Amino acid sequence: MNTSAPALVPLFRSDQQLRILGVLFGGTGDELTVGELAVRAEVAQATASREVARLEQHGLVKTRALGRNRLVRPNWSLPWAPELRSILLQTVGVLGRLGEALSGLEGADEAFVFGSWAARFEGEPGPFPNDVDVVVVGDVPLRSVRRKCREVEQHLRVDINPVVIDKGAWSAPEAEPFVAHIREQPLVPISLDAGPDG
Repeated sequence: MNTSAPALVPLFRSDQQLRILGVLFGGTGDELTVGELAVRAEVAQATASREVARLEQHGLVKTRALGRNRLVRPNWSLPWAPELRSILLQTVGVLGRLGEALSGLEGADEAFVFGSWAARFEGEPGPFPNDVDVVVVGDVPLRSVRRKCREVEQHLRVDINPVVIDKGAWSAPEAEPFVAHIREQPLVPISLDAGPDG
């Protein structure tokens, strides 16, 4: 199923295209098979294959055959490739970088982006968010989360506002007002076993 251009970065053709470009340009730049790309971008393999063909036709990616696999890599020779990478890292790349940073935190069970950034990511129109709100669920010191988020802030040049909520408080049927407020908003999961590309 093809979804329309995401409200977070409306200049891209579709959400699938944005995710694929985010993996390719926002990651390490390594070659990936179409299957690996589909898994990392969380799209169907057939969709990834079609999007790669379109992107190659327009010169955004390069491919080569290796046996029965097709390997894909970003086209870094484009004069605006660094700017595209910056856009992707500061939008869809935020999730991958946060996942990478937070994955080593002992006691962190779950993590989500919430607030205006999550709303734009989920397709709600509105102004581009000035910061990224992150909730980490588990038994982990807030200062440790802040330290990890600071690394992402420096790399992506974006403000990150983390909060930590105890697992019991997060899953309580009668949640306290602050927790209930967060849970009522769009929540975008952060993969806590993310690799370098998210």
